[in-house]
Amino acid sequence: MRTPFLIALAAFALTPATAQAPRDLAAQATAMNDIAFMKGRWLGRGYRLPPGGARYDYTQTMVIEAKSGGILLAIDGLSLRHAENADKPGNGSFAVVSYDERTRQYAFRSFGFGEMIPATFELVRPNVVRWITAGPFMLRFTIDGATPGTWAETGERSSDGGKTWTQTHALTAWRVDVR
Repeated sequence: MRTPFLIALAAFALTPATAQAPRDLAAQATAMNDIAFMKGRWLGRGYRLPPGGARYDYTQTMVIEAKSGGILLAIDGLSLRHAENADKPGNGSFAVVSYDERTRQYAFRSFGFGEMIPATFELVRPNVVRWITAGPFMLRFTIDGATPGTWAETGERSSDGGKTWTQTHALTAWRVDVR
């Protein structure tokens, strides 16, 4: 009884419809080199403008490094509010950026607030990237690394599917270590 099932499974696995060409790891690594300006350990200060809330200042640390032989970029961040609104250490986020050479698109997945948030991720121009979440309520983050060793980030939100945007935060960070 097992033998016919295994033969059928093997035949299915070898059919052209299910067979895919091997991944082009060199193409993935080349695309990841285009966003290599993000790598390093960063320290910065910024402010947030939450909906219906008062502006608050925060300090941000990020450790960004290549993983899996250079085909992934891991982003580990920690934000701490200042003064009376201070967060306890440990309130952070984690994201992964990859590149699919078949679709010629980056993928961005952020893990925070107990869920995985997928987003589009694009190289806007050299040393400038942007990621945007999907849905009627959208978030857009632009990271400008055009000045070597400096990270300038602007966050925005849209509640009308991306027709209009309202600023949610600004961050300036400095590379304190190369990764």
